[in-house]
Amino acid sequence: MMQQTQFLQSFKNLQEEVKELKTLQLRVLLVLENKTPITSESLTSNEERISVKETCKIFGCSEVTLWKLRKEGKIPFTKIKGTIRFKKIDVLNYLNQKG
Repeated sequence: MMQQTQFLQSFKNLQEEVKELKTLQLRVLLVLENKTPITSESLTSNEERISVKETCKIFGCSEVTLWKLRKEGKIPFTKIKGTIRFKKIDVLNYLNQKG
């Protein structure tokens, strides 16, 4: 019984590590994609709004987890015509603070 408990705990730890690696990989890809010269146009792209699904993909989390983060006030959002949107810069800043 003890071996099974240890195995399950090890498996949970491994799942968390894989999740963290996926998040890190996505962050690196985002940084690499943004390796362009800074222009006034790219500065305004910081105001770019992204959907719940896009935000979940960046965070590597479920919509429920994202909902909890919103309710706890950990990530700012806006409602545009009844649809939840996040500033991409806020999403990336949250990742940097968390990471």
